[in-house]
Amino acid sequence: MSLSRALEPITALAQKRKPLLWLMLVSGLMGIAAFMEPADLALLTLRNKIRAQPVSGEVVVVGIDDESIAAKGPWPWNRARLAALTDRLFASGADRVFFDLYLPPLDPEGDRAFAKVIDRHPGAVFLASTNDYSADGKTRVLEPSSLGDTAEVVSTMKFLRYWNGIPDLAYRQVIGDRVRRSMETAIAGVDGPLGERFPVDYSYTLASIPYASAADVLAGQSELDIKGRTVVVGLNSKTLSTRLAVPGQGHATSVFVTVLGAETLKVGRPTVLGWWPLWLLAAAVSAVLLYGSNRFKWMLGVPGLAALLMLPLVLEHAHVFVEVAPALLLAGGSLVAFAWRQVLERRRELGLVHPVSGLPTVNAMLRREDLVSSELLVAARVRRFADIVSTLPPDFEHELTKLIAARLSIGTTGAQLWHGDDGNFVWLTNASELELVVDQFKAMQLIFRSPIKVAERSYDVDVAFGIDRETALPMSHRLASALAAAHAASEEGVCWMVHDPATAKAKEWKLSLLGELDDALEAGHIWVAYQPQLDLRTAMITGAEALVRWTHPVRGPISPMDFVEVAERNGRIGKVTAFVLDRAGAVTRDVLRRNPAFRMSVNLSPSELSSRMIVDVVRSMLARYQIPADALVLEITETAAIAEGEAALATLNELRALGIGIAIDDYGTGMSTLEYLRKIPATELKIDRRFTNALLNGPADRAVMVSTVELAHILGLEVVAEGIETPEQLFALAQIHCDRGQGYHIARPMEDADLKEMIDYPAKVKASG
Repeated sequence: MSLSRALEPITALAQKRKPLLWLMLVSGLMGIAAFMEPADLALLTLRNKIRAQPVSGEVVVVGIDDESIAAKGPWPWNRARLAALTDRLFASGADRVFFDLYLPPLDPEGDRAFAKVIDRHPGAVFLASTNDYSADGKTRVLEPSSLGDTAEVVSTMKFLRYWNGIPDLAYRQVIGDRVRRSMETAIAGVDGPLGERFPVDYSYTLASIPYASAADVLAGQSELDIKGRTVVVGLNSKTLSTRLAVPGQGHATSVFVTVLGAETLKVGRPTVLGWWPLWLLAAAVSAVLLYGSNRFKWMLGVPGLAALLMLPLVLEHAHVFVEVAPALLLAGGSLVAFAWRQVLERRRELGLVHPVSGLPTVNAMLRREDLVSSELLVAARVRRFADIVSTLPPDFEHELTKLIAARLSIGTTGAQLWHGDDGNFVWLTNASELELVVDQFKAMQLIFRSPIKVAERSYDVDVAFGIDRETALPMSHRLASALAAAHAASEEGVCWMVHDPATAKAKEWKLSLLGELDDALEAGHIWVAYQPQLDLRTAMITGAEALVRWTHPVRGPISPMDFVEVAERNGRIGKVTAFVLDRAGAVTRDVLRRNPAFRMSVNLSPSELSSRMIVDVVRSMLARYQIPADALVLEITETAAIAEGEAALATLNELRALGIGIAIDDYGTGMSTLEYLRKIPATELKIDRRFTNALLNGPADRAVMVSTVELAHILGLEVVAEGIETPEQLFALAQIHCDRGQGYHIARPMEDADLKEMIDYPAKVKASG
């Protein structure tokens, strides 16, 4: 027996099992590559809501919140104040105190006072450390110093995922050149090896975490009982703290995620099984659904699907965590394949003969396994077939189709015809040369020059032909190619066309990015995000920058750099700017009722400065929303303003005459000279993020920033620093008297409702106080 004969049963089995093998391959690869993580996150959120439970209450949070900052002064506080807070906590009976805060050296006297308090409670105070990974690839170690030797330094390093949340935490981390246990393991007293991580159990509800404001603790007004409990002190300010996503519960600051991680470990070390155990179960369930008998399908397949949905809940109750999305993808795909197979089974004997002509259909052709693939595949398309049929009396379509098929049979010398829909016919020809086939087409066109008589009426019937020569491809692919070529020939009014794969591959999506822009504006896919600006003197939100965003229903988020550039090149940026101004105007009107000092910044395209049309658009928006002109700031790069010439400067002067603020954006990246600053009627200077990021690099970089701020103030300009990403940058900018700042450390771009809530919060605190 030959090897090929011996492998025939294995090959046949593989062919029969191909759907399951493909589903296993795709779902397995998605599990390995973590492509199903968004689906797993959604399913986990649902399970967390079902399993919602309160925390143990053994860990409490003392927050340095906006109330505390309003009462005790802007952050960072002098260490003497933290020393007083620590004394208060231990005097109230706290068992241990953890500072989920980075504490760089500040005032030496305050640092010594804090160190003395720590030394009075040896082993009971824990300080935070982390690695700061900067954009230039350098790593800074953020650890407390000069705060005594009796406090344990623990890691608070967390890694954000794309959904702005923390899925898991490490037992231990390498900080600098030392291994530190994490704050969560120190709180819970449950440790693990370096390199191993554990999931955060977000079924614990944020609302059940005991909480007190640091202001109330310092004033002795806190009613929270902390006797014998562990206290975690952390930032909880809406303006200064990064807010992390908590699945199913909204957002919270990092200190609350730390507590949830500790609560997870208090139950014990969780077991993490990953995605493959349930995936193996799904593979078994899928095999039963696709290849088992009907009895087993109902006895094992359906209960197996139910088990895939319920088992994660049972396991998580036992502190065992699994990923279920790859398994559900496999099982769901198998269920769809099973249902489709049932449909195909019922339709197997249907659709093989055309009900009008009586000819075999193209489906019958595709099911034949004896067709010679080396032959040319020809498709004929009758032009205006539907129009002709619509003029016929009822029941005469059959006669017309038979006459057309008879004429085609003459020209094809008796080749088998297959009948498709909408006047399409297909056949194979064994002609060795294309010229011979073309001669057949010309002969058939002569035949069709004689009108066809049906129901005592004459009809001129014109036929176009398409050819597929890709004999190595599957017949279904070839059929589509031949029909496409025939359709193209019919549309262009030529006798025949050959399908060209190179041309087919070169076709792009018909709707370009520019073509979709208007529809996206109307459908709400283009929207405006707002990034708050912080007054560095008062620590209050006094402004925001309006940023255009496009969330495409298919492509997802599209970078503003991509579509704004396209709109600018094609003269469509005016519509985008008008849209942003309108949305920003409506938000500004609402915010001014809460904060009369608020200012909204909107970017202008350089091309809009060459015409005064933008002046009318801005004036109309101000009148429509009844907002003062000085509440609006228009941002333009100094390079663009100078490059557009005197017309741009005239437009800027006219806008400034209305009372509108003019900001020079990305200062330091273009033609920045004193002459340009003198020419542009600016009221603000926005310093590019690169200078902000370099501020702490050394004395030279600090001197550049100091001189820029001083020059701006001499010229009567306010200074706004962009790209603030760390508390150290914020503190340093306040020290050199920078007026305002924006960046991820202050707040990420947000929707208008979140901006209004951020503006409201200090007012609510003031009212309640």
